[in-house]
Amino acid sequence: MLNKWMIVFAGVGTVFAALIAIIAMLYLFQILFGKRKEKIRPDLAPIPEVFSPIASPAPVATQAQVGSGELVAVIAAAISAATGAATSAFRITSIQHSADSDTGFNTPIWGRIERFAQK
Repeated sequence: MLNKWMIVFAGVGTVFAALIAIIAMLYLFQILFGKRKEKIRPDLAPIPEVFSPIASPAPVATQAQVGSGELVAVIAAAISAATGAATSAFRITSIQHSADSDTGFNTPIWGRIERFAQK
């Protein structure tokens, strides 16, 4: 009976001794490597403001409210705002719905296969 308890205490003591050693090493590393002098860098030019803040979000338009020309303009403006490129830098050739009407999924094929594999 005493032998089992000695094994337990030796195991727990070893774990605590290892944790104390790790804490001591971390404090030692902090003392050795913690205080570094910052390199003096020359003053850099300020970063220009790319996006202007928006006062209030625009209302979401439904497909019935937006004509095809307005929809292309909205998508072009969104791409231009997200990438920072001018609207003349790209061309929108077609707009298609992402949902497949025959399957009812709005998921890539690898996600569909995973859903069916779980059943």
